Amino acid sequence: MIKGDLPRDDYREKKLQRLEEIKNERKEAGVGQLIFEKEMFNQLQAMTNAGVWTFDTQAMTFHVSGGIYEVYGLPQDQAVKYEDFLFNYVVPEDTWVVEKIRQDVMSNKQQVTCDFRIIRQRDRKIRWVQSSVFPILDDDGNIIAMTGVTIDTTDHKNKEFEKSLEELNSMGEMLNLLGHHWKQPLQIITLKAANLAVSHELKKEKDTSLLNALNDIQESARDLSNTIQEYRKIFITAPEEKNRIFDFQQQIQKQFMDRQEVMEKENIKYYIQVPQNLNDFSTPHTRSIQRIFGELLDNAIEAIQRNTNRIKQREDKIIFRVEDYKLGKKIEISDTGGGILDGDFWTVFKPFYSTKQDRNNTGLGLFISKMLTNLHLQGTLELGNNDIGGTTLTIYIPQIVELHS
Repeated sequence: MIKGDLPRDDYREKKLQRLEEIKNERKEAGVGQLIFEKEMFNQLQAMTNAGVWTFDTQAMTFHVSGGIYEVYGLPQDQAVKYEDFLFNYVVPEDTWVVEKIRQDVMSNKQQVTCDFRIIRQRDRKIRWVQSSVFPILDDDGNIIAMTGVTIDTTDHKNKEFEKSLEELNSMGEMLNLLGHHWKQPLQIITLKAANLAVSHELKKEKDTSLLNALNDIQESARDLSNTIQEYRKIFITAPEEKNRIFDFQQQIQKQFMDRQEVMEKENIKYYIQVPQNLNDFSTPHTRSIQRIFGELLDNAIEAIQRNTNRIKQREDKIIFRVEDYKLGKKIEISDTGGGILDGDFWTVFKPFYSTKQDRNNTGLGLFISKMLTNLHLQGTLELGNNDIGGTTLTIYIPQIVELHS
């Protein structure tokens, strides 16, 4: 031991004491700052209908204003915890947004504003909110608290949603008109190319390059026609029906029956896993769900068909699973189609993405499904590889997409 040094235990004890003193000093400074911020936000609360909250990152305490109780539909005498806002009051699919807000504020020390959905507790309705969160720093630039303002933006979201549907319908009408004007010319082009090909086949001397060109013309015409039809599926929104119970077992069985011939030919088995005690699911979007199921099932079948690593001894299968999940349903469609490469996860939902060489395939199936899930059902669609040698598509659908007050 060097002369003048303290014994190791004494040195450690003094360090701990000093750290405790620093902690107390910062805590005292922080309390003063929080008192100031609380007064400021009390004034803000008095001028707006916003909810104000503060999370002390040192004491791990969470304080909310009366406006938060109103936004979240909570009894005024109920104690509120930070964990409730992450796990109990936020729509499950959006909890990652709330956590990302916290992480971004802590790492960048700057204000962050995000939109997400909550479950209003008094009536269990889904509401959209916008939360602006910013850090409170001490003199050394350390975060001692986070504070935020949360407002209900459901009415604004309703207007945005209605505007989006109007725009989709307008585009659908344009595509209808386009399809109508192009239908006859495309048929004529296809027919003439086919007739020319047949006539040339009858000649003794055949020009292979000409025949290939004629075949390309026919395929391009069919490809263009198919693309227009696929886009119409997105932009023409089916009129909403009255709320009615959606029978998952029956609807999924029908989708498989419609594809029974191709599945038997490819020797693909299917399994439907819907628990008998599944809670009733009411929706005005039956047609959209049917269309999504059909697109995703076709995607699974095609994935198995194009899988170059198919093993004859292994059973190729598609599993359709439904379960209750918070306010709605979680639906999983799993296949043995070989999976997705890591680099493709960011592109599979883009229009025209396809690993298939079939020109009759437009590459719009997953894009259409995601658009319908997001816009019509206000749900989410995710994709990942599974442990049976393929991919699993997971859909989360809220029980009732009720955004009105």
